[in-house]
Amino acid sequence: MAKKDNNIRTAFFLNLAFTVLEVTGGLISGSIAILADSLHDFADSLSLGAGWYFEKKSRKGSTDKYSYGYARFSLLGAMINALTLLLGSIYIVYASVERIINPQNPDAYWMLGISFLGIALNGIGVWKLKSGKSMNKQVMMIHLLEDALGWVAVLVGSIVMLLFDVPILDPILAIVINLTVLVFAMHKLVQALKILLQKVPKNINLPELRQKILCLDKVKDVEHLHIWSLTEEKAVVTAHVIVSDIRLLSDSSAIKEQIHAILSDIDTEHINIDLKSSD
Repeated sequence: MAKKDNNIRTAFFLNLAFTVLEVTGGLISGSIAILADSLHDFADSLSLGAGWYFEKKSRKGSTDKYSYGYARFSLLGAMINALTLLLGSIYIVYASVERIINPQNPDAYWMLGISFLGIALNGIGVWKLKSGKSMNKQVMMIHLLEDALGWVAVLVGSIVMLLFDVPILDPILAIVINLTVLVFAMHKLVQALKILLQKVPKNINLPELRQKILCLDKVKDVEHLHIWSLTEEKAVVTAHVIVSDIRLLSDSSAIKEQIHAILSDIDTEHINIDLKSSD
């Protein structure tokens, strides 16, 4: 776990250091794509820092205040990251439209040099986070992947502007890059909201599970069968099961074991099965 935290920390400091260089290069070159991306990278740095904190926080165990532990803090980090990315992208598109209306010639040589550095540093960050499984880490990786791909576009654009007089290409690149970001960020934000709203995980067929439980011997009915995601990886299951002819504790244990077997394919954080007699 400590190694994964170090990966997020490394990505955070790389992004923050590059943001400082990017602001300097953007001011010198006069490139709206670079200046806009520097603001974007600054927001990314704040998001990565928040993601780093929430990822560590999410691994705390159960307490009297948070009985399920702090697992959803990682989800909170993902939402903050996605919202920051959305707001930053909207602003950059707005700034780029203004530059299309009033085009200016950026320094393509500065753009070329900074784009190589941007590809390298963001590429390292993506590599550090690529094995992360939590939604928080996935969103952070998308931040850095988007930045790396954006710098590839700036690299191509700067080469074109060195050969041809097309200053409008700079803001157009910024718009294309950030429209792509908006799609990614919206997708992750919707995923996070579905989990917060306790939607049944997409790989679970609730009616089918209910029917399997009803087919068990002595099970008469299933009430309040609820399955919801605690995080993007772990689910919580609760159910009230109406049974008949349960006289021994061993009978109750046997039915619960059969229900647990039916739910065994679900990666659960907690299962609570409450048996009620129909007699």
